[in-house]
Formats: sequence, structure tokens, C-alpha cells
Amino acid sequence: MPSKHSLITLVATLASYAVLGYLLLGPRSPPAPRNPLVEILPHAIAAVNAANIAVILSGYTAIRRKRVRRHKILMTASFILIASFLLMYITRLYLGGVKEFAGPAIIRDLVYLPALGIHLGLSIVSVPLVLYNVLTGWTLDVGTVGKTKHRAVGRWAVRAWTVSLALGVLVYLLLNYL
Repeated sequence: MPSKHSLITLVATLASYAVLGYLLLGPRSPPAPRNPLVEILPHAIAAVNAANIAVILSGYTAIRRKRVRRHKILMTASFILIASFLLMYITRLYLGGVKEFAGPAIIRDLVYLPALGIHLGLSIVSVPLVLYNVLTGWTLDVGTVGKTKHRAVGRWAVRAWTVSLALGVLVYLLLNYL
């Protein structure tokens, strides 16, 4: 029988995928001309993602050093950054702020598209891992968390999410500065 945390993770993950799927694949209105928010959001998203890499790795380092309280604070901060990213990303999509790669075809084919594909794939995989660990970390006491799959899931979540974030920043740089 799946745990309560697993079931909540499943429902929250499916709801997240449904909202993002609709925004990515559903009907789009053209972006408002010169909308300042659409212009600013990609830069803010990249900054939040870059900061989140440092926060996640600091949280991972804290738990490796048995600093549980510091780990929990850092991973909560990371989750807040992830939620901020998601809010900005959904807002940007809703406003029609989608940008196509305009650089050289060889860079598009050999760097941009593979980086984007891996970034998206790892983002999709990371959602349930992150949600499960946030739920177990926030709702269970330290002694009980150790009896769940929190540690094993966390190891994969840190790897997948960190690489996804780094590739997201790379994609941003390629889209905006190449």
C-alpha cells in the first residue's frame, strides 16, 4: 500500500503536469507588444535558477555534514525558489512570452536542442522526487524521516534537479546572448 506522502505526491505531480501541459500545448494568444513583464521574466527566472543551484548544493552539503536543521532550512529555501520559478514561468507562458532560438543552426542542433531536451526531461522527472521529499521533510519528525525513502529519493532529486537547473541557465544564455 502506498504511503500518504506517495499518494499526495502523485496527485500534486499530475496536477502540475496538467497545468503546464495546458499552458505549453493549449491555445496561445500572441504576446502583448513590448510587455515589460515578458521582457524581464526570462532574466529573473535565470537568476532564481542560478541561485537555486547554490542553495540545493548547500543543502546537500549540510545534510552530508549531519546539519539537519540547516539542511531543512536550505531545502525549504530551495522549494520557495522552485515555487517562485514556477510562478514566473507560468506567468511568462500565459502572457505569450515564448522565444525561439535564433543562433547558428549547428549550435541549435548540437548544443541548444540537446540541452533543452535533457533540461525538460530532468525537470519532469524531478517534480515527484522534489514533492515527495518536501512532504516527508516538512511533515515528519527527524527520527521518522530516516525510516522513509527520503534519503534515497533526495540523492536522485538533488542530482536531477541541479543538472536541470544548470541546463535551464545554459538554455537561457543561448537564447538571450548568442
